[in-house]
Amino acid sequence: MSSQQRFFVAPEAIEHGQVRFNREQARQMMAVLRMAPGQTVTVLDNSGWQYLVALERLTPADAVGAVRTRTLVSSEPRTKITLYVGMIRAPRLEIVLQKCTELGVVAFVPVLCQRSLVGQADELNPAKLDRWERIIVEAAEQSGRGKLPQLMGAASLEQACEQARGLSLMLWEGEREGRLRDALQAAGGDETGRRLGAATRPFSVNLFVGPEGGFSDGEVQRARAFGVRPVTFGPRILRAETASVAAVSAILYAQGDLG
Repeated sequence: MSSQQRFFVAPEAIEHGQVRFNREQARQMMAVLRMAPGQTVTVLDNSGWQYLVALERLTPADAVGAVRTRTLVSSEPRTKITLYVGMIRAPRLEIVLQKCTELGVVAFVPVLCQRSLVGQADELNPAKLDRWERIIVEAAEQSGRGKLPQLMGAASLEQACEQARGLSLMLWEGEREGRLRDALQAAGGDETGRRLGAATRPFSVNLFVGPEGGFSDGEVQRARAFGVRPVTFGPRILRAETASVAAVSAILYAQGDLG
């Protein structure tokens, strides 16, 4: 973790060599971080660029800084993981959003499954979604991300399977033969595949993780029909939030994006 404070701002907040921070960011700088004019922060515009900015004015209402340097962020993973996560209890889902943002997931899709505790998409109210967006922003700033993961609208499992394109894997405790490692190797994503030239460009993975209780047999069969491949992640039964973090880590490690 870098000691340099990082802030995502809207692209239009950067103009004519200056950055204008919003009221919430100004309050954080003054009341929480105890910053003062003359100190520097890192600013990100969510396009992959980062700016070293020296604070010029800082009040409880706003803050303005001058751009000193502009460089590309090099921390984004080559492998683009979209995490389709079954709806689970809010505190556990927030752990998934936080930790998987830190690891490098590029998009989250909450999925309403047969065993989900949240039964209707309209139960995901604006206040809850705003909180989740803040968790993602804070995790991205803390971990040195250059781009914010997208938080997509909730979808049914069928809708999620239909929109997933490319390599799509479903963690399922009922799978006995197909392993996560084998699926990645078959896609040319392991070290051997890279040496042979099988993975010469970034590739994406759609990862489906079930809710508490997992996916039902019927859901797995419907997912298969859309080309989603069930895989096993070992003999132990993991909680949904543990499985999400562990599987994302394993995929990024196998792809050379971690460790």
